[in-house]
Amino acid sequence: MNSALKKERIPWLDYVRFFSIFLVILFHTPPQTPIMDGKVIINLRIPLFFCISGYLFDIAKYSTLGQFFKHRGRQILVPYFTFFVVFYALWLLVGQRLGDADVSWWQPLVDFVKGEPHTVLGTFWYLSCLLVMQLLYYLMQRWLPQQWVFPASIMLSVAAINCPLENYWHVWNAMVYMPFYAFGNSFKRYIQGVEFSSKRRTAVLLTLGVISIVIMVLSIYIEEKNSMNVIKIACGVMTIPTYIAIAKWFANRYGRNRAIQLVVMNGTVYLAFQNHLIGFVKVMLERATYVGVMDDYIWIKFIAPLVVMAAIYPFAWFVHYHAPWMLGKSKQEVIKV
Repeated sequence: MNSALKKERIPWLDYVRFFSIFLVILFHTPPQTPIMDGKVIINLRIPLFFCISGYLFDIAKYSTLGQFFKHRGRQILVPYFTFFVVFYALWLLVGQRLGDADVSWWQPLVDFVKGEPHTVLGTFWYLSCLLVMQLLYYLMQRWLPQQWVFPASIMLSVAAINCPLENYWHVWNAMVYMPFYAFGNSFKRYIQGVEFSSKRRTAVLLTLGVISIVIMVLSIYIEEKNSMNVIKIACGVMTIPTYIAIAKWFANRYGRNRAIQLVVMNGTVYLAFQNHLIGFVKVMLERATYVGVMDDYIWIKFIAPLVVMAAIYPFAWFVHYHAPWMLGKSKQEVIKV
């Protein structure tokens, strides 16, 4: 077995990614609120996803661009294709008849080619965006001195914000969110040292996180799109240390958790299934109560994601042990948990 696979997983990384997956499901669970979903939750989930991906990136593993693309392409394009095929078939059989009758059968295929299969798998925009982001970052690291990579990522983000591009394969989003990825990769030592090590540091980190959330809440009054994007980036970077410190607190207190580990290693399965199961839970609740419970009661928004995460777990377990090819992995690469 590859020695890299024998290394123990870092518990706090699993907690960070687990909380991020929960926030993704929470974001997509009704009722949708402009402040909670559009400002607070989105500011907590997107920065950490990209930051941790950057933290785990090691250019030393890839001697050539071809080797890099072969490895990352397999782990991103294979699940992008396999899950699309599965859910596109289900959409043709069921979904098109339930609520998407006005969408032609070929439109999801066009969206798939563009890198945004929003009709069938809306959350998979993240995979296409991540692939483009990683490719751009790889080239930046190859072409630029190390000390210039993070400043260059900020300049690239500012340029994208001020010069909107066609967003095929989320090239524009990849450029805009690049500072999160670069922050995770460029400041690994800082991230490793972030934790609630003293009362003073705890107060500083919590205050920083609260300030970023308050700014995002108040930004609801900002209509200028470019200014809003700059605020998102700034607040996202401010939130990252607090988020990581909280995850490390949980890891120190509760240690390694096998269930969390399996969820995290199969995060793509959760991205694929969550919207569909949220819709299923909503339909079942409405049939049981004859009212739009999930649209009317905010407290359900925090319970439903837990139900959805538990419901997806058997699918994640099955894919992990019996169909790892759906995630671009071989059976030899499967880590038992």
